[in-house]
Amino acid sequence: MSVNEGSTREFGNTRVLLHSLGSSCYRIEWYSKMTGASTSLARIKLGKYLVLRKWASALNIQDVSSEFDRRNSALIHFLSNVDIIKSNDEMILMAKQHCVNLFTNYEGLRPINKVTFPKPRLQGAIGKKVIIKSKVGDTEIAEGLLLQLVGNQAEIQVSASEDDILHVRKKFNSKQVYIR
Repeated sequence: MSVNEGSTREFGNTRVLLHSLGSSCYRIEWYSKMTGASTSLARIKLGKYLVLRKWASALNIQDVSSEFDRRNSALIHFLSNVDIIKSNDEMILMAKQHCVNLFTNYEGLRPINKVTFPKPRLQGAIGKKVIIKSKVGDTEIAEGLLLQLVGNQAEIQVSASEDDILHVRKKFNSKQVYIR
């Protein structure tokens, strides 16, 4: 299906935008007014998808991106990494449903009416400081900034100390990660 023009829809603190990237490519953007960050799902060419997290410029954090060959994987990753901070659950569900509707429409899929949106345990902590504990026991092994959720893992920008933020990114099992 051709994407001719963009659209914008507001859901409380969240703005969902549709951008045309040519005749058959598009970008669905989830922008949070509370954090100033956005997460986008883009079809960059047939069978190629990119999920991009752009942080608020004041945070001085590099953008995070993931590429996908499968559209369902890209959509799930996108919905798991959108900002839900200070938004009520009903508005979040409505915004996610709108994103699914845009996605199915521009992918040429049948509409999905009864979608369940599981809420990943750490989704509300994206962009916040977290601690990582060892797999055995409660020993704290690292701390850092939660960048994104990747399946059952959490990608963390690990800090050497509170004042010295290294740009080392590591993935940990999400069960090891806790909000600070």
